[in-house]
Amino acid sequence: MKTIWQKDDDYYTLITLTDEAVQHAEGKLKIRLPKSYLALLKEQNGGSLNDKSFPTNVPTSWADDHIHVGYIWGIGEKHSILNSEYLISEWGLPHNIVIFSGDGHSWSAFDYRKKKENPPIIYIEADSELVIELAPDFEAFLNRLYTEEETEHDEFFYEQNQRVWTYEELKVAFLTNIEQEIIPALDYLYFNPAGNERFIEESVILLLQSPILGIKELAVTYGNGFYEKGVLSSKAVKKIVLLIRNDNEIKDYEEFYFRNPVQ
Repeated sequence: MKTIWQKDDDYYTLITLTDEAVQHAEGKLKIRLPKSYLALLKEQNGGSLNDKSFPTNVPTSWADDHIHVGYIWGIGEKHSILNSEYLISEWGLPHNIVIFSGDGHSWSAFDYRKKKENPPIIYIEADSELVIELAPDFEAFLNRLYTEEETEHDEFFYEQNQRVWTYEELKVAFLTNIEQEIIPALDYLYFNPAGNERFIEESVILLLQSPILGIKELAVTYGNGFYEKGVLSSKAVKKIVLLIRNDNEIKDYEEFYFRNPVQ
């Protein structure tokens, strides 16, 4: 039987779901989770998706006619729907929703604002305040996921990932204060950490001291990715956490990203 889960990527997959965990989640969130969502999590408790695109009738930050949904969160401690309350507060999102996928600027969520059971699925863009309904319920949402054909943008992204960066090129990118220049450089280091560990530590620490909030947020997000991959030394983690704690603009990120902070 075909599964929606991408089996070679378990980054977002949590431990096997139990009835007790479901009861705890519903009690904490004060909602009834859709049966189709729980049935999916019984197969696998969250994870990356095979089909990552969903059609839309309006343009979004992703494309003119679709959005990207890379994964669905399960129920647990990390990458979980239980983080909804924190994310709603942090990003100024609508109340009475439960987020099951997102990246910091766009989110997919169960919309409990008008319907208390089997709610519709909405898409939210925090920057533009765009909110659109994707599907009348979660089952319909799953049925409309598809794989987008490769575009020129995808080919460019692939070429960027194949590019071999020099240290000088990476340093120049990190000094530009332009997010579009910094992201490909961080992506390169994320997929090629071996032998670059110390440079990665220095770069994350440098970006955390940027005067631009968006760049600091990138540093926190990628820094957490390096942290979870075991790339960062304990000394570097301690310094990174200290920088986050002492910066009022990003201090709340420590709790969400660094689940085992260094004291």
